[in-house]
Amino acid sequence: MQDHRAVGINRDPQFIRRRVDEVVLVLQVDGELDIKSTDSLRSALDAAEREGDIVRIDAGGVSFVDSTALGVLLASAQRLSARGGRLELINVSPPVRRILDMTLIARTVHVIS
Repeated sequence: MQDHRAVGINRDPQFIRRRVDEVVLVLQVDGELDIKSTDSLRSALDAAEREGDIVRIDAGGVSFVDSTALGVLLASAQRLSARGGRLELINVSPPVRRILDMTLIARTVHVIS
């Protein structure tokens, strides 16, 4: 039987630990997310998606969300998810949370209250 160590072959496994930091980009949003603000929301999310793996929206100042804004949020969440990222909403008010839950957007967008 041949001793592998004698010929310089190491059969022991090597474990290499790497730390990979996620880039989190936070957008603070105030006011109403409706058809009038949809273009601005889309632009802000597009820019954030280019820079971060996780886009976190601080929605503490959001008082209303309509269907056009929900569509923009959903599209962003799907794009981020497709590349291993995610869209998060934090500090969501109870009325906005109800809208997210009723429309099932909360299944795709991570809502952290």
